Formats: sequence, C-alpha cells, structure tokens
Amino acid sequence: MIAKTKQYIQDIRAEWTRVSKPEWKDVQGNSFVVIVATLILATFLWLTDGADKLPHWTGKSKELTDLITPGFTFLALLPLIIPFLVSRFMEEWKFSIIVGLIPVAATMILHLTAGGPVTGFGIAWLRSMFL
Repeated sequence: MIAKTKQYIQDIRAEWTRVSKPEWKDVQGNSFVVIVATLILATFLWLTDGADKLPHWTGKSKELTDLITPGFTFLALLPLIIPFLVSRFMEEWKFSIIVGLIPVAATMILHLTAGGPVTGFGIAWLRSMFL
C-alpha cells in the first residue's frame, strides 16, 4: 500500500514537470482581460436593468416638439452611426440601418402613447412600455 502511494506521488511529480505553465506576463494579461470584461458586463447589466431614471430620451409632454432632446438626437443619429461602424467589418451593412431605426421607432411610439418622459435603458425601458 505504501509502495503504491509512493509510486502515485512520483507519477504526479513526473506529470507536473511536463505541464506547461503560463508566464507571469500571460497571467497578468489574462487577469486584466477578465477584470475589464467583468466591468463591461456589470455596466451593461446596470444599464439594462437598473438605470430606469436616466437618460431622458424625450421631454415631459406628449407633444412631438418634446422629442427634441439630446437623448433623442442621439437615438436619431443611430441609423447613421451604426451602418458607418458596421460597414467597416461587414459587407452586408444595409440591414444595420433597420437595426438603428428600432430604438428610434420604439421611443417615438412610447413617447406618443405613454404621455410622459421616456427614460432608462433596456429592460427597465421595456418594462415601462408594458407596465
């Protein structure tokens, strides 16, 4: 029994010498990527589910003139910005114009039907559409 245990430990040590171990620089780089990705994901989740008061996409009344806010101006520019960015990476970029129009159309519909300012991002924003 002791001989088998000794042999097992020797085999582990022999195998450990064949294992490739990352350099310290690689460990630091990979750790940095994980930390940045975690921060990006945390920010994304906060924006999509937690930020229901900011930004203000539209003004306070149902008037069409209340759509002219910095937030809605940004949304209105999305159909121009998204195809410009996507065209650098993909040949079929024309579909991205439709993708850019979706938040603009949803904001306009919500503004005209809800009767109040359209605020927030993502899930909180969609929740306000249906509740």
